[in-house]
Amino acid sequence: MKQLVIDILLKMAKMDVDAKELTAQVEAQSLLIAALMLTAGKQGSNSISENVQSAIMAASTSSTEFLQTDVDLLLTHVNRLLAVTRYVDEKSEIEE
Repeated sequence: MKQLVIDILLKMAKMDVDAKELTAQVEAQSLLIAALMLTAGKQGSNSISENVQSAIMAASTSSTEFLQTDVDLLLTHVNRLLAVTRYVDEKSEIEE
């Protein structure tokens, strides 16, 4: 019984480490995308935003394999990334 508890705790610890690593990867990618969009400039970031959203919608309508909840979740995260970019851009304009 003691070994079972130890095994479960080890598996839970590994899952926790894996979840933290995935979170760090996602946050790093979010920051990278925001930086790239800021580098692209205001006009470029608007077209990038529209292209990404159009691509998601086109992919979701091209196949029945995509669940609408998955598409909504993806769009929510993309919009969050775009909001971060807009926020940083607005803050930099105010400070200048």
